[in-house]
Amino acid sequence: MSLQMIWFVFTLGEKIIMRLCPTEEETVDLLNKVLNGNKLASEALAKVVHQDVVFSDPALDALEINIPQDTLGVWVDPIDSTYQYIKGSADIKSNQGIFPSGLQCVTILIGVYDIQTGVPLMGVINQPFVSQDLNTLRWKGQCYWGLSYMGTNIHSLLPPVSTRNSSETQSQVTQNPSSEAECFHPFSAVISTSEKETIKAALSRVCGERIFRAAGAGYKSLCVVLGLVDIYIFSEDTTFKWDSCAAHAILRAMGGGMVDLKECLERNPNSGLDLPQLVYHVGNRGAAGVDQWANKGGLIAYRSKKQLETFLSRLLRHLAPVDAHT
Repeated sequence: MSLQMIWFVFTLGEKIIMRLCPTEEETVDLLNKVLNGNKLASEALAKVVHQDVVFSDPALDALEINIPQDTLGVWVDPIDSTYQYIKGSADIKSNQGIFPSGLQCVTILIGVYDIQTGVPLMGVINQPFVSQDLNTLRWKGQCYWGLSYMGTNIHSLLPPVSTRNSSETQSQVTQNPSSEAECFHPFSAVISTSEKETIKAALSRVCGERIFRAAGAGYKSLCVVLGLVDIYIFSEDTTFKWDSCAAHAILRAMGGGMVDLKECLERNPNSGLDLPQLVYHVGNRGAAGVDQWANKGGLIAYRSKKQLETFLSRLLRHLAPVDAHT
């Protein structure tokens, strides 16, 4: 797979979209005109955009699975956390492995879903800025993927990283707390800096000091995928299907998921109904433009259904009654 167009945005805001030529040499000549005769830059850029990108993983190579392509839809976010990408901060320190801002919060998201049911089936999250070589200043990235289809659940993750040394330790702490503090605040969560005060107040009662703020919906979801936190919760309607589909698919492959927060808060836990998972094939009624693809009820990303149920029951106890219906 190779790129078909190159975008240039100049300092005065002028934008030029250039289609690739049939050959690398022709693209170099065209780029040379756009880049004011900088042949070295033209050759380097042409070489990159003409090369085929091959994605391979031993776990996938050993898997035989046939998914009809005409049943699939795709959501792509080419740069999630655009502001952090433009700002380009490379010296942000992490808080227990979680970056509040900076290039580490930038992700590329590809989510594949069933066009009939809206269920996410495959997801890829590319985190291009994971670590930087201080000598060369070059960045190393990491790619994560997951597949959940017809009973097959597989993902690329190594044993999840945890702020409590290991995922096994985290599970033991959650289920069998060894101290009064752990018993009172067994959950950790990542939130947006724009989260509502009512949600933050309730979370502080559920999670104590284990609340982390971070930029980028894709990155916050990735924090859950990696086991850095238990929950990503967001009550606003400013994330979209392309923000959540990739991570949702990976979490499904791991036994977790992503649910509509508003519907969860309004749901009767004794109803026997399934958790209201986000779906990706239909837009919001009455909405226009990009708003029809917004996650209108907010979201919660989680790794364990049982853990989510416990988290929701505790969250509800600390939310004012009006918040569960607004």
